[in-house]
Amino acid sequence: MTKYSNITPYAETNNFFAKQDLYENIKDFLHSEVIEVCFTKKNGDERKMLCTLMDHKIPGEMAPKVEELTETNDVNKDYMNVFDIEAKGWRSFILANVKYIKTDLNDYSA
Repeated sequence: MTKYSNITPYAETNNFFAKQDLYENIKDFLHSEVIEVCFTKKNGDERKMLCTLMDHKIPGEMAPKVEELTETNDVNKDYMNVFDIEAKGWRSFILANVKYIKTDLNDYSA
């Protein structure tokens, strides 16, 4: 998987967004950097969020507990749970509603 250094609109990266392993691809980005995700909320509003899953970017009191980190077959891969670094809290978005992701954000490097 290559990194996208710019905005990756759905129309231009159809292969990236259409892949079966989209959940894993985005999760890999989230574990290595802060990314910007633009998606449509359930109410139809557009939302941009700076998010990550990097341990050192998540405050200790908000870090997932060990039992929460255990992967099971019951993980719903239609949703992505992330830490919103601006709101300083856990949020989620529906993968099918993602308009674009933006990686390699210099201001939020590891």
